[in-house]
Amino acid sequence: MRPNDFAMEESSRPNNGNGAIYSGTPFTVGCSAQNAPPGYWTGTPTGGIPFRCQMGSNIFFPSGQAPSKTEDPGLQWALNAANFTLLAANSLGIGNTPPSLFYAPGVFNLDFSLAKQTKIKEKYTLELRVETFNTLNNFNPNNPNTSLNYNYVTGAQTNASFGVIQGAQVQARHAAISLRLRF
Repeated sequence: MRPNDFAMEESSRPNNGNGAIYSGTPFTVGCSAQNAPPGYWTGTPTGGIPFRCQMGSNIFFPSGQAPSKTEDPGLQWALNAANFTLLAANSLGIGNTPPSLFYAPGVFNLDFSLAKQTKIKEKYTLELRVETFNTLNNFNPNNPNTSLNYNYVTGAQTNASFGVIQGAQVQARHAAISLRLRF
């Protein structure tokens, strides 16, 4: 046995990071009607103008007021569904809701990795790697549900999840640890 057979030599590999920061895309409230009379405008009429709701002036609930006391206020946009109404049958489906009423929530995400290599013998190298995804555990919500579905006969809005954010664009923080022996 030579004296250097058990000597350990350490070396570091570059550490890596990856980040994404961007703003949300424009979107709007969409309307549809059930039990509408024949000829009622839904979808996209001729000319490429999409069917739009009629919008009032109070699109959000007042500050501090949630749509429902049972909903988690962190996962709900305070959109006032009562502010939007269906159009009259002779309106040609052109309401005053703009095509880009809101901007969707953006994304802020950072991923990092750290690695350490240790040379055990001349031909053996041990590598320890730690990788984290969504390192800061930032909640990046999806777009809220902005689809209004009205019963034309009763006038009732039937989409119970209107204004609710139903998921995240990036999953919660998680980490992976790996140990690799190269020979």
